[in-house]
Amino acid sequence: MPLTAVCIDMKKTRIRRPHYAIACAGVLAVAMALIHPFGMKTNSARPLLSGADVDPAVVRILEKSCQNCHSERTEWPWYSYVAPMSWLIEKDVHEARSHLNLSRWSEYDARKQHDLLAELAAVVRNRRMPLLRYTLLHPGAKPSPDEFERIYQWTRAERRRLTSLASAHSAAPGDAGVAR
Repeated sequence: MPLTAVCIDMKKTRIRRPHYAIACAGVLAVAMALIHPFGMKTNSARPLLSGADVDPAVVRILEKSCQNCHSERTEWPWYSYVAPMSWLIEKDVHEARSHLNLSRWSEYDARKQHDLLAELAAVVRNRRMPLLRYTLLHPGAKPSPDEFERIYQWTRAERRRLTSLASAHSAAPGDAGVAR
C-alpha cells in the first residue's frame, strides 16, 4: 500500500489531527530509513591491499584515514542510517569505492594498480584526501604530515616494484606489463 494511501486510510479512521500528523511523520521516517538509492550498506572482512607489498604502519594509516570510503570495511556511523544524511554518505562511499576499493586491490591488474598508485600519490602529495567534509566529522582521520609522506613514499616504492615485476615478465610473449 503506498504511503499516501496509509495516511489517507488513517485519516478515514478519524484519528485526531495531531495524532494523524505524528503517525504520518512516523510512517514517512520509517520509509525514508528503508530507502537506499545506492544499494544496501555492505561490509566485508577482506584485508586492505591484498597482494601488495605494504608496511603495516601504512596499512594502519589507510585504515584510519581511507577505509571508511575506499574499502568494504566501512564503519557506518549512527547518522548514516538516517535519511537524507544516509543517502549523501552512501553516495560518497559508492563513488569512492568506484574510484579505488582497497578491499579489492588484488582484483585490479598490474597496470590498473600502477595507475591507482600514481593517482593516490598525487592526491596525497596535494593533500586532497581525505575530503574536508569527512575530516570535519572525523578529525582523527586526517593524516599528519609524516603520515602523508609515509603513504606517498609507499606509493612510489610499490609502483617501482610493480614496474620491475612487469619488466621481469615482459620477456614472456604476449604480456604487455606496466610500461612506466
